[in-house]
Amino acid sequence: MFYLIINISKKSISEKLNLYSIRKEITFYNKIDFTSFQYGIFSYVENPKISIIITLYNQRGYILKIYSCILNQSIKEIEIIFIDDSSTDNSFLDVEDLMEKDRRIVYLKNENNRGQFYSRNKGVFHSRGEYVMIIDPDDLLLNNILIKCYNMAIKYNLDIVQFYHLMGDFKKNKPYILNKKSKICFQPETNNLFFDCETRYLWDKLIRRSIFVKSIYFMKKKFRKERFIIHNDETACFGIFKSAYSYGQLEEVGYFYNRENANSTTKNNFLPENINGRFHTLFTIMDYYYEQSEDNIYEKTKGGYRFFEYRIVRRYESKICFLTKGFKYINSILKKYINSPFFNLAQRESLRSFKDKITIQKLYQKKLQLNQSSYKNNF
Repeated sequence: MFYLIINISKKSISEKLNLYSIRKEITFYNKIDFTSFQYGIFSYVENPKISIIITLYNQRGYILKIYSCILNQSIKEIEIIFIDDSSTDNSFLDVEDLMEKDRRIVYLKNENNRGQFYSRNKGVFHSRGEYVMIIDPDDLLLNNILIKCYNMAIKYNLDIVQFYHLMGDFKKNKPYILNKKSKICFQPETNNLFFDCETRYLWDKLIRRSIFVKSIYFMKKKFRKERFIIHNDETACFGIFKSAYSYGQLEEVGYFYNRENANSTTKNNFLPENINGRFHTLFTIMDYYYEQSEDNIYEKTKGGYRFFEYRIVRRYESKICFLTKGFKYINSILKKYINSPFFNLAQRESLRSFKDKITIQKLYQKKLQLNQSSYKNNF
């Protein structure tokens, strides 16, 4: 499987996925007038089918918009969990107003800012739904996707149902879509899907709650706390695909990822100041695959190298210039792969080439530090 981006202006894709209607839906939410919006009254749901988990950090301006998206979904047997990660913009005021009308809403607040990974896991542990969906408050849930995913999950007894998502800018309105075919698969293929770039997000999936909980315990057991510097979608999906037994791909668009938001965590992951943590986290996962026994030969060989090729080289090779530390850790993992008899000559050369670039960046950083030290001594 490979990562392919297709512009949705192609007529055949637009017709197949009803993208004209979805564009209208995006425009509607972008221009919605909340002063006259009819919210309705909803009672507490004893056994929700889906728990929707939304983390908040100074995103008060998006709360009503994402809530209206949820409200327009046809499935009503849900609970909506807002986790406030110690916001300073009074986000709780909007949530409190909604809670007066909608008893399905749960509000949790962290005493200190703990980040999305902690907050989402907290939401999962507090959830009661058979399935959970993680969404961001500045995005849009579209196309009545909840009931479509739930029906597919129940029909085929699936742990994960993934659907198409659009990425774009509300102002420019130029979304793109990942092109994948509908499919259903089971272990071990489900586990191996993580090696593809297309499975790295949490917000384009419906996930069985018991599997999500299992994945959280898996991560705690397998990894020391300090090994993962940055915990994000990629880290969470690693645990989920390791824990799941079945997977389904739904050929429906259900999510619009808003690139307009300057505070987007996806954008922040690529900021120079966060690159050290990203490399550390990615190579920690790569090291896990190498540590597997020869009984698990797929992960030890094809899986580990494929993760390197798809997740590290394709997405982060151009970011090596921002790396300022962690060289010893990264090189130690690359050295294991280069010296392993499980990898062929071409793979070793690719690994060695990447290692050389890391070494050059290390020498550059050392030279830069010496120059800075010399400059300070002269003054």
